[in-house]
Amino acid sequence: MKFILFCQNAYAFGILAPIREVLVAQEDDFIWYLSKKLLHKFPFKNEPHTTSILDLQYYKSDVIFVPGNEVPYYLRGLKTQIFHGLAGEKKGHFRIRHYFDLYLTQGPYFTNRFNELKAKHKDFEVIETGWPKLDVYGTDRNRYDAEKEQLLKEHHTDKIILYAPTFSPSLTSAEDLLGEIEKLAVQTGYLIFIKFHDLMDVQFIEAYKTLSEKYGNIIFKEEKNIIKYLLQADLLISDTSSVIYEFLLLDKPAISYKTIAEHIRWDNFKEKSGLIDHVLTNLNSQVFSKQRKELNAMLHPYSDGKSSERMVAAAKEYIKKNGVPEKRNLPLFRKLKIDAIFGKPIKNLWDGKVRNKISALLITFNEIANIDEVLENIQFADEIIVVDSYSTDGTVERIKTNSRVQLFQRPFINYTNQKSFAMKQASNDWILFLDADERLTDALKNEVLLTVNSENAAEAYMFYRTFMFQKKILRFSGWQSDKNFRLFRKSKASFTKDRIVHETLNVDGKTDVLNHKLIHYSYTNYEDYKGKMIKYGQMKAQEEFEKNYKPNLYHFTLRPAYRFFNHYFLRLGFLDGKKGIIISYLNALGVYSRYKELKRLRQINTN
Repeated sequence: MKFILFCQNAYAFGILAPIREVLVAQEDDFIWYLSKKLLHKFPFKNEPHTTSILDLQYYKSDVIFVPGNEVPYYLRGLKTQIFHGLAGEKKGHFRIRHYFDLYLTQGPYFTNRFNELKAKHKDFEVIETGWPKLDVYGTDRNRYDAEKEQLLKEHHTDKIILYAPTFSPSLTSAEDLLGEIEKLAVQTGYLIFIKFHDLMDVQFIEAYKTLSEKYGNIIFKEEKNIIKYLLQADLLISDTSSVIYEFLLLDKPAISYKTIAEHIRWDNFKEKSGLIDHVLTNLNSQVFSKQRKELNAMLHPYSDGKSSERMVAAAKEYIKKNGVPEKRNLPLFRKLKIDAIFGKPIKNLWDGKVRNKISALLITFNEIANIDEVLENIQFADEIIVVDSYSTDGTVERIKTNSRVQLFQRPFINYTNQKSFAMKQASNDWILFLDADERLTDALKNEVLLTVNSENAAEAYMFYRTFMFQKKILRFSGWQSDKNFRLFRKSKASFTKDRIVHETLNVDGKTDVLNHKLIHYSYTNYEDYKGKMIKYGQMKAQEEFEKNYKPNLYHFTLRPAYRFFNHYFLRLGFLDGKKGIIISYLNALGVYSRYKELKRLRQINTN
């Protein structure tokens, strides 16, 4: 069978990893889906993964395991909710969003509630399996004991305290307990781990990092999976976070601050002061031991470490009985919500038959901010070639972690020279040539694959580009008609040798333009874009120097002024507001820089 492990947030890795182990053991096929923000954090980089929903449409899965709240309704496969926590009192935990065919519940409390909802809605199944993230409690509970003993010895203490609050602005204790955590560290000498959710407010992250720098026995933890610290800690401090339930299942004491939980089976306090007294009391007595056992029986009575196995078996049995759902029928407003999050389903899908192979090419210099995403974006190509100009920012090291990339390094002379060299390295006739700050949308990627594998393709294709000003679309300012050759046959195209910037492609044969647009993340900040415009201007000056152009007052005044006027007025830059002024000015600056550099080159030549 074919499975999708669907990750929208980093916490999903720890939940889905035990299921992954079962799939590997049973020799099932699987692919990870990651939202783009998770690409740097993904712990299984050598396993099949994608950030593209289109790839999931191509994949045609049988089962989709989802620890989050949403999944595209149009994907093939049994859409299975496996939850991301045990906090049933949190808003939305029992909300039926109609995205799922099957709910796999953690214990009787959740099972009973979802069965009540099943009777009402009658369009999903509920099976109790236990929760995969906690399988380690039954299989390898003592995994980190040796490391814990070493840490206690190094810090001359006998206890580890874990502080793991919720990120929710209305519920978090991070602000109120900052001073109390500091007092706890100073007065007890205990080793204190700080573990925050990915979505925690940055101001609190910085405040607690500062605290950890001040005190050696406070350690700020950035590893994504909290399980290690739950196993090592002797006591947990939290608030309204589901991590309390995960910790209580280890039969260890927990303390919460102003929790909104309905059935509190642990120590909860509501005053900012007095944390130390609560910590000492709970460490030295077992006041809540009986309540913990009762709570655990309701929430998660499984200690055999086989919840993941039960989940996979439940999904397979469902399909054996009911078949594989092709899609999920939803009300219109829910479809619109999913389309807004993940994109609309791609129509007229490529059939998956490779008739012609593609070589994807990049030239790079100091592209650390872009390299991971652009390489992920072109993973569908049959060959990936990167020609780097001796980057110094870690770009090359990052490229080398991708086993599919052929890396070449050579000095940069000009764009035409570097791109021509890259083309010579390609072993396939079809070339997809991108800049590192460009991305194909799913719709464009599908169009590229349809085009390359069709029988009546042209020799070269231009792509229109959507210009991104930081993270917002620049709709005018001259970019509305911007297009470049990005897809062509190597045997029918070559770069014009007399152009060293904004290189021109000569094509022997028919050319065309694809329908869908390329995303161009050119403007990240003012200084970066200013540097590009000046660099392009200076390189253009080298071209004009070779042609013996002579700059005069007209070039230094009227030409830059006209460039601004053209972009801002004639090409409607004023409709982009402040963004339009900035882009029009920087384009004019590029023209001025060209003639300033040309004047300098001529003076050097004269001397």
